Amino acid sequence: MVIDFHTHIFPRHKGSAILSDLSNRSDISHYTNGSLESLLQSMKQAGIEISLVSRITTHPKQVISVNQWLHKCIREGIRPMAAIHPDIPDLDAYMGTLKDLGFKGIKFHPDYQGFYVDDRKMYPVYEAAQALQLPVLFHAGLDRGLPPPVHATPRRLLIVHQQFPDLTMIAAHMGGEDNYDDTKTYLLGTDVYLDTAFVLRIMEKDALAHFFSKHPIERFLFGTDSPFTDQSTELNYFLDLPFLTQDAKDKILGQNAADLLNL
Repeated sequence: MVIDFHTHIFPRHKGSAILSDLSNRSDISHYTNGSLESLLQSMKQAGIEISLVSRITTHPKQVISVNQWLHKCIREGIRPMAAIHPDIPDLDAYMGTLKDLGFKGIKFHPDYQGFYVDDRKMYPVYEAAQALQLPVLFHAGLDRGLPPPVHATPRRLLIVHQQFPDLTMIAAHMGGEDNYDDTKTYLLGTDVYLDTAFVLRIMEKDALAHFFSKHPIERFLFGTDSPFTDQSTELNYFLDLPFLTQDAKDKILGQNAADLLNL
């Protein structure tokens, strides 16, 4: 089983504008039109059985409607990560409802949502997620479409991990695009998961091999960041990596995610 832990989809009436805006600001291409249907077609072509999908909310009033839309997208092969904003009311009760509805975790993009990951105002969110055993996926490191500062650096993510050791944390983009040295210093060897989304073919192969040798193989998750990469290209590139055993590849491509999410 191949599981893509990191993908994005958008409503049909918003997808074109969102992707055009991102392309203009960041010079990042897109390989589908961002719809659920185009992701399912991409998955079929690539041979990916399950994709975790997410969207971002920048205001608490958006949370309920975005999650309602994501919930409607649940079907064979599609599992949603919930959108959460730290300022929503009745946080604990709402997050419990999301878990009951089948959401597999929470996705944050601290740069877009305007908080540093180790800000104490986020602690109630982490406490609730930890108690509910809901994994939290963080965009980490550089966002090409936004100016500095980076709100989720490896050092700040380590602080959260130390404060909430039982919280399942996934640091996207191998701990943070353009923050690889800090990932080596602060995250490698910890229990924090790293996903391969977007940066798999960007990282130097020597650096990639170092990451895989110094961090537990059970703490890596295959992700593509579709539609901002092509799922088939990312998967084939990963399969051709010479420094990973087949057992390690099987774990990263699906077994780790299946174990984590009880799929």
